[in-house]
Order: sequence, then structure tokens, then C-alpha cells
Amino acid sequence: MDDAHRPTDPASANRDTQGSERWEATAAVVAGGGALAVWEPAFTLGAYNVVFYYQLLTLWAVSTAVLLSALLLRERLPRHGWVYPACLMLPTVWIGLAAAIPHKGGTPRELLFLAGGVLSIIGTPLLTWLLLRILLFGDSELSTRQQRRIVGAIAVVGVLAFTLGKLNHVFLTCGDFDISGNSVPHGCRPGNASPFG
Repeated sequence: MDDAHRPTDPASANRDTQGSERWEATAAVVAGGGALAVWEPAFTLGAYNVVFYYQLLTLWAVSTAVLLSALLLRERLPRHGWVYPACLMLPTVWIGLAAAIPHKGGTPRELLFLAGGVLSIIGTPLLTWLLLRILLFGDSELSTRQQRRIVGAIAVVGVLAFTLGKLNHVFLTCGDFDISGNSVPHGCRPGNASPFG
């Protein structure tokens, strides 16, 4: 009898359905958390050509908390050797370099600033993923293929948020930025704050 005509075990089918539902729930939480973390730095980079300091410091705080918790919960730390701790140390390294490099501007300072922006856009979803993976899901919850799909979804949200930041004049007004307490980006559309620009 081939597999297509073999009767299925109801308990086995139920386990498969539960596994699929669990994967979908896990994927939704991870993708949603990553997208929530990446959209604002990506949008501000698009709208202002800068990542705000508090976004970089938020990234530092989260990465430091994840690193410390991973060290305290060694049994839950994914087995990737030095890669995860090195990624989690990047914001601390960036802050150290920012303190060490002279504040006169010039190429080193501009490169550091650019590195901070890239670190924020790339590092935020990675740190979100690491936090969820280390503290909630363990090392084997999602397959490599599923992980890549989630990272891809988060990356798409980041690119879309950056694009929306660049195109803020299409759907937002200068008044929208003013009323929210933000500086008005160059090229915004004049007008009062409104729900749809």
C-alpha cells in the first residue's frame, strides 16, 4: 500500500497539526518582534538620513541584557561558539569607539556614524531573534529554512520602512512630525497634522 492510500493515525495527524500551529505562532512572534524593532530606525534613517541616538542606545541596552542573560543561562545559549557573543558585543564596541575617536568630525567620525546606522538596521532584528531564541524558544524550535524566512520577512519590513521614510512627503506632512515632537525632515510636505497627511 502506498503512502497516499495508507490510513492515517488520528493522533499522529493531530500532532502534525499542533506542530504546524506552533511553528506559525512562533514565526508570528519572532517576525512581529523583529519588525517592531527594526521599523523605527529604518524609517528615521530614510526620513532624516540618521539613526537617532536613543535607538542606538536601545540597541546597546537590549544587546547587553541578552548577552548577560545568555551568560547566566548557559544551558539555553545556542551553540554557535563566539558568533553570538561577538554580535551582542557590537553596540558596546561602537560606543567605545565613539568615545575614543576625536569629536572633530572628518572621515573616521563619519565612518563610525555610518557603521552605527548599519549596526542598528542589521543588528536590531538579529538581537530580537537572539533574545527570543535564547530565552524563549531554545536552540531547535525552528528549522533553518523557517529561520531564513523570518529573517527575510523582517528585512523586507526594514527596507519598506526605510522607503517610507524617504517617501514621507507622500503620506505625511511637516505637521505630523511637529506634533509628534520630532524635528521636521528636509523635504517634508507642508501642512497640518492629519491622520492621512
